[in-house]
Amino acid sequence: MEFYQLRYFARAAKYENISMAAQELHVTQPSISKAIKALEQEIGVDLMKKNGKYCALTHEGRLLQAKVLPILSAIEDIPREMQIGKTRQWIRLNALSAGLLIPELIRKFHEVRPEISFNVMERREAIGWDVCIRSTLPQNFFNNSVKLMDEKLLLACKKDSPLAKKEIVTLDDLRNEDFIELKAGGSIRLISDKKFKEMGFIPQVAFECENFYILKRMVKEGLGVAVWPQYSWREQIEGTSDLDEVCLKPIDIPDFCRSVYLIRPKDLKLLPEVEEFIKFTMEYFSTVKELSIYS
Repeated sequence: MEFYQLRYFARAAKYENISMAAQELHVTQPSISKAIKALEQEIGVDLMKKNGKYCALTHEGRLLQAKVLPILSAIEDIPREMQIGKTRQWIRLNALSAGLLIPELIRKFHEVRPEISFNVMERREAIGWDVCIRSTLPQNFFNNSVKLMDEKLLLACKKDSPLAKKEIVTLDDLRNEDFIELKAGGSIRLISDKKFKEMGFIPQVAFECENFYILKRMVKEGLGVAVWPQYSWREQIEGTSDLDEVCLKPIDIPDFCRSVYLIRPKDLKLLPEVEEFIKFTMEYFSTVKELSIYS
């Protein structure tokens, strides 16, 4: 099998769509289809099944995807790693949660250590990072990690919605509301699905999206309500432009929150500058204050 075949398959598997993969890779759709077909013939199994405009992964396709992604991630990092100069130090930060806090965190650290640069990624399959920030259910934890903070999960709605007038939103209040949800896989979706199921509540999901920028815009447009973390999207909470028409309300669900962790690589001695950044990050998150967000 050829490297380009695995690369084409990985992009097609990411979107389960040949057209979107072709656009990202700047190649033709037939090129990707032929590469995947050749890969299937060599391995002897079907990797994808056509389903309308989409190509659903088979069980074998998902197994191959899980094996290929870490390999491709490591290979794609080689050029950057080879170009790192001796006079500049780099920290590889995998930011899977609290993404809107990361720019401010890096800016403040850069004021102290301007000679250090960052390679910031957001890839669950990535390997070779120095520090990873991600979240999970409060009762869960990650090995080789330290908890940075706990944060409540709130309900976001338009300010002219009847829900905005309530001090606490109940599940009965949400029975007929359209929900905008992040795609399955992240901690917010995982926790909300679990808690809703425990409470016997089935949300009326009208929209799904892959990133919180789109989700927040859809709430602002009045397309539905959404689950929103208390601190991690602080930039939008503090700003006026993005939340002029949106307010956040606590939901009447016990322990409706998540925990954000900093994870260190397992069995790896870190460079002094990485250790310094870890300590700085812990101090930074300890200063994150609750803002006046219930309006």
